[in-house]
Amino acid sequence: MKIILGIPDFKIPIWEFKIPLMINQLNWEKIPWENETWVDSGGYQIMKRGINIDLDKVIEKYKILNASYYMSLDIPPLPCNKPSETNFKNFDYLYSRFDKKIIPVVHAYDTESIKKAIDFYTNYTDTIAFGGIVPPTLNRSGNKKLAVAMYHLVRKLWKGKIHVLGAGSPFMRKVYFNADSVDTSTYRVKGIHGMVIIPGKGERYVGERKIVWKARRANEEELEILLSFLDKTHYPFEVRFDNWINRSLINAWVLLHSEYEINHPLIRYSKELSTKNIEEIEEEINEFCMQ
Repeated sequence: MKIILGIPDFKIPIWEFKIPLMINQLNWEKIPWENETWVDSGGYQIMKRGINIDLDKVIEKYKILNASYYMSLDIPPLPCNKPSETNFKNFDYLYSRFDKKIIPVVHAYDTESIKKAIDFYTNYTDTIAFGGIVPPTLNRSGNKKLAVAMYHLVRKLWKGKIHVLGAGSPFMRKVYFNADSVDTSTYRVKGIHGMVIIPGKGERYVGERKIVWKARRANEEELEILLSFLDKTHYPFEVRFDNWINRSLINAWVLLHSEYEINHPLIRYSKELSTKNIEEIEEEINEFCMQ
């Protein structure tokens, strides 16, 4: 499974890990590294901020960036709803300019709309992205099982490659275990909030402030596990926990080189769904959507 790390600015030099990166076209004017680079259209931010954006300006920016792949400009609907026809029109327009470098996105639509989207995109490309597993869509509704069920419906219907947006953490890679590629920016978010990822276990707090939210402080054994892991995997930077940039670098490295080892209920649910047929998964989704 290919892991792609999101990078919003130059503050954390993860490009030195020589791994694929994802940038947002709203924030970048050029690509200064040689890494494989994917470009997000900014659809999530456009929806969140209520921004109106001209598709021709997106095309202009894509041409300037000259990246490896570009996400189509999609505006995510609320879970279990139909997509805007504009999403399909945007993809068709972008595809006519960039061909198979454009990756369409299937969001958390109702089941009939998921089928319609799959049928439409099959005529163009062998790679799609699945979105909607991060806020403000499915996770805000508190139903992560719905996201997993929708993903497995897409996985059953789509014969090509699937990229899952926002699923690059070790835990999420276990949930979406049969995806072809994933991305995440969680390494940075955790670092900013004083957290480090302990290999095989998840994040722990190492900051100096009193914990006032749901988080576990790292104990000596867990820190020893982390330090030993960084040493054995030849972590290329100085090991420091006292600032968010160093914590973020550590998190990125652990995320890239470790696996989640806890038998979590959502992971078991995903494995179970993968053995069901299309009709059974549709029924599961429809039940969730009616709740």
